[in-house]
Amino acid sequence: MKRISVILIVLAAAILYTGCGGEMKLTGNYAVEGAKISYSPAAGKTVYYRSDSDDLTEFSEQGYSQSTLSKSTSYQSFTVDYVKNDTTSITYEFLSEEVGVFQNGSFEQQDEESDLIGQKLTIVVDRDGKLVDWSGLEDIEPNESGIDRGEMIASNYASIFFDHFPAEKQKVGDTWKRENIMDVSTKEGDMRQQTTKDYEVVDFVERDGLACVKCKVIITILNTGEGTTDDDEGNTYAYFNEGRGEGKGTVYFAFESGVPVYTTFNWIVDFTITSVNQTTQEENEFSYYNEQKVVYHLVDQSEVKE
Repeated sequence: MKRISVILIVLAAAILYTGCGGEMKLTGNYAVEGAKISYSPAAGKTVYYRSDSDDLTEFSEQGYSQSTLSKSTSYQSFTVDYVKNDTTSITYEFLSEEVGVFQNGSFEQQDEESDLIGQKLTIVVDRDGKLVDWSGLEDIEPNESGIDRGEMIASNYASIFFDHFPAEKQKVGDTWKRENIMDVSTKEGDMRQQTTKDYEVVDFVERDGLACVKCKVIITILNTGEGTTDDDEGNTYAYFNEGRGEGKGTVYFAFESGVPVYTTFNWIVDFTITSVNQTTQEENEFSYYNEQKVVYHLVDQSEVKE
């Protein structure tokens, strides 16, 4: 039986950020008085980011298992188009990526380029962090399940990569929550992904020469889905999947400049899929596990590798 491709919808969600670095506590009374945190100061500006990722993926089914460890470095630009009428518009451009995989005890650089490279994605997000509009990614094709990958990527960027801050001033100890639900219908079935981000302000610090609010973030993803699929021999299978993703990290946001500076995350996604042969009623179980560690940080344009 072919592998059920609907599970691939969560892969983009697992591309997150992580790391550590030096910081110095800010002078002043920010901890008590707080600060307004917004993308507004960066409206009209473009900045650049580098992301370094370690990625472990394990997939297993009856009689088969596969484990892959990869490392990647990518660059993208980040433009704050506008902040108005309770909405924020951000444009990402995917500039370059290098990926290597550990196979047979050695590290091999991959030559195939991601179809995201050279593409732009614009998302418009409301004050509650919900995606209200998106555009771009014109050359991104649907996957074999019929999933609109552009819509999937836009939704994941809005719910995970974009950080939402309340309109009120935030001080140390303040918390807030953001929830997003993505429903996807494919030619094989339906799936729902619920993403929850819990924020807490832990400090105000100087990071890379910028005044930043430092927030602890916990992300949880719940995923359920069901449908039917056919294999190459004409057998029909009903499948049911459920999974959970958990991540912990830290966000450094330059509240005077209006841009993210440095973000850290450790990420785990764990899924189970049960398939049932509709002729024989035979059941088979698949498992998918992904663990990522990523560094995502602000860089000068001169450091960007095209």
